[in-house]
Amino acid sequence: MRLGSRIVTFVVVPGVIPLVLLAYMAGKIARDYLEDTMRRAHVEVAVQLAEGVGRSLDDLERVLAAQAGNFQLDVATDEARSAFLVATWRLFPEIAIAALVDSEGQDLVAPVYAGTAEEAGAHDHVDAQRLANFQGAWAVPTGPVSRGEPYVPAGSAAAVLPISFLSPHGDGLALYTEVSLRPVARQLARVAGDDRVAVLVDRDGEVLVAAGGGPGIDPVRLVPVLRSSSSDARVDDEVIVATAAVEGRDMAVVVTAPASFIDQAVDGVRRPTWFIGLVALLAMAVGGRIIGKSITEPVNQLRAAAQAVGEGDLKQRVRLTTGDELGELGHSFDQMTERLEGNLKEIAEKSAIIDRYNRDLERLVSERTAQLVETQEQLVQSRQLAAVAEMSAGLAHELNNPLAGVLGLLQILKQMRAGQADAAMLKSAEEQALRCKEIVGSLLRFTGPPRGEGEHERVDLGGIVKDVVGLAGSAFRQRGVGLELDCEGREISVLAHPDELGRALSQVLAALRGVAAPGSTLSIAAGRVKGEMVARAEVRFAMEAVVDNDDDWRASALGLWAARQVLVTHEARLDEVQVATGRAWRLLIPLAPGAS
Repeated sequence: MRLGSRIVTFVVVPGVIPLVLLAYMAGKIARDYLEDTMRRAHVEVAVQLAEGVGRSLDDLERVLAAQAGNFQLDVATDEARSAFLVATWRLFPEIAIAALVDSEGQDLVAPVYAGTAEEAGAHDHVDAQRLANFQGAWAVPTGPVSRGEPYVPAGSAAAVLPISFLSPHGDGLALYTEVSLRPVARQLARVAGDDRVAVLVDRDGEVLVAAGGGPGIDPVRLVPVLRSSSSDARVDDEVIVATAAVEGRDMAVVVTAPASFIDQAVDGVRRPTWFIGLVALLAMAVGGRIIGKSITEPVNQLRAAAQAVGEGDLKQRVRLTTGDELGELGHSFDQMTERLEGNLKEIAEKSAIIDRYNRDLERLVSERTAQLVETQEQLVQSRQLAAVAEMSAGLAHELNNPLAGVLGLLQILKQMRAGQADAAMLKSAEEQALRCKEIVGSLLRFTGPPRGEGEHERVDLGGIVKDVVGLAGSAFRQRGVGLELDCEGREISVLAHPDELGRALSQVLAALRGVAAPGSTLSIAAGRVKGEMVARAEVRFAMEAVVDNDDDWRASALGLWAARQVLVTHEARLDEVQVATGRAWRLLIPLAPGAS
C-alpha cells in the first residue's frame, strides 16, 4: 500500500468503525421501537373492527328476534305469513333469503329472495342452486337464536351466515334467514387500502369477507390465534399480522400490512445518521489526504530524482524547501548528485581517450583480417581451379589417344563390313566414339583460358535448344525418358558462341538424363523473362521424377559444373529452383542488345 493511502486509512478507519456501530445501533433500536408500535397499532385496529362487526351482527339478530316475536305467526294466514316474510326481507338488505319453517322442517309459505338481478337491488341475487343449498343447511333450532356455519355461496364475493329465530307463539315454528356479510366488508374497507388488508375469517382461517389489497394471509398460521380469545400481532419477514376475535362467535378479524412500513420508518432514522456519518467520513478523508500529500509529494520528488540518477541523469535536483526533515534529506541528495556529476565527467574524459585508441586498433585489425580472408579465398579458389583443370587435362590426354585408336578401328571395320547386317551397329559405334572425342575436346577447352567477348555472335537461343534436343532425343529414348519442348514462336536473340552454348546445353541434358527416372518426362521451355530490369532469356528444365542413386547424382553434378564453366563466359547462370513435385533447373542468359 502506498504511503499516502496508509495515512488516509489510519485517519479514516478509526472514525469509520464508531460511525458504523452508531448507525447500526440507531437502526436496530428504531426498528425494535417501531415494530412494537406498529404491532400495537394494528392490534388496536383489529380489536375495533372485531367489536364493530360483533355489534352489527348482534344488533341484526336482536331486531330479527323481536320481529319474529312480535307476530303470532302460528295463527296467521298464509297471506299474512307471506307479507311478514316480504316485509322482513325488504326491511333488512343484509337478508338474502327469508323463510318460515315448521317443526318438521317444511316451508309454511314460499321463501322470499331476489330471483333475478333486477329484483335484487341492495340484496344478493339468489339462484335455484343457492336456495337449495340454503334449505339443505337448515338445522333444528336449539334456542331463540341459532347460528349455522358461515359459508361462501358460488359466485358470491362475501360469505353468508344462516341464522334461525324460533317463534315464541308456535310449536317449533321458526324464521330462517341467510344473512349476507357484505355490510361487514364496508366496515373492513374503512381501514383497508392498497397496501393493507382487512378480512373476516372463520375459526379454521377460511376467509369470509376481505377488503383492500396487499400481502396475503396464510390460514394455517392463524388457526392457533383464532382458537384463543386473546388478540395478538406478529411481524414476519414480509407482513405485519394482527388478529382479534369477534366476541361470542367463531370468527375473527385479521389486519395485515407490509413489513416494509417498518423498513420505511427505520430508513427515516437511518438516512440522517448515515448522512452525518458520511459527511464526517468525507471530512476525515480530506484531512488525511491533505496531510498525506504534504508528506508524499516530497517523497515522490526524491523517488523520481533517484530513478533519474539511477538511469544516468546526474543533473537532477529536488530543491525541497519544506523546512523539516524531508527538506534536509533533499539538500543532502542534491549535494550527492553534484559530487557524482563531477566524478562522472572525469571518468567520461578518460574513457573517451581509451575509446579512441580502441577504435583505431579495431579498424586496423578489421582491415588486416579482411585482407587475409580475401587472400585465403583467392588461394583456395586458385587451388581448386588448378586441381580441376589439371585433372581434366590429364583425363583428356589419357583418353584422347586410345579413343583415336578405337575410332580408327571402328572406321576400318565399317568399311570392311559395308553392306553387311552389322554395318549399322558399327556406324552407331563410330558416332558414339566421335561423341566421346567431342566431350574430351570440351574438357580440354574448359581447362584453357576463356574466349574473349569478340567471338560471341547474335544467335537464336530457341534454335540452338531445338538442335540440342533433337541430337539428345535418341539417348533419352534409350533410357525410357520422354522429352517435351516448348519454344516461343519468334526469335530469342542472345549474344553467344553457338558451339560452346550448344555443348553447354548438351552437357546439361546429359547430366539430367543420368538422374531422370525411367518412364518420366523432361519438359524444356525457352522464352523471355518478364518483369526484370535486365532483359533476359530463360530455358527451364523440369523433371517429373528422379532416381535416388548417389553415384548418378555425383556424375550429374560434375556435368552441371562443366556446363556452368561455359555459361560463365556468356554471363549466364544455371540454378536449381523449388517446385511442388519433381526437380527443376533454370538457365538465365542476357538478351542481345535491341532484342525485345
